Amino acid sequence: MTSAATRGAEPASLPVREIAVALILDADRVVVARRAAAQHLGGRDEFPGGHREPGESLEECCVREAREETGLTVRVVGRVAKAGHVDARRRLEIHFFECACTGSREISAAAQADHGAHWIERARLAELDFPPANAAVVRALIARPASP
Repeated sequence: MTSAATRGAEPASLPVREIAVALILDADRVVVARRAAAQHLGGRDEFPGGHREPGESLEECCVREAREETGLTVRVVGRVAKAGHVDARRRLEIHFFECACTGSREISAAAQADHGAHWIERARLAELDFPPANAAVVRALIARPASP
């Protein structure tokens, strides 16, 4: 799925950046954050995640980004989806992973202040303003049956 058209450079000639996104679930809740105003799509809601570093697996990236952006220690449960985004400067491959907390479920005060990270009921995700590349994942999380 591609969320934006490319102008200028041909998509195949653009550099590809891989992004791992952590869908941190706890019963019927999921962690969301807010993109920094200075970032591309700034001010929109997002799931914790970021660019894969050289030599890092996507799963390692997901765990690292979750810790950096939320203070939570997580493990990857499995890959959920892959989406793409192409614009005039880059091609993004966005890999979504379901994650579970392995320790405390308390989001750090720094993550709350710096990233707006917080738990929200999955049913309320439609009220938020996610980037287009997240749309299918958001719909799937909302449609997921409630935990017993």
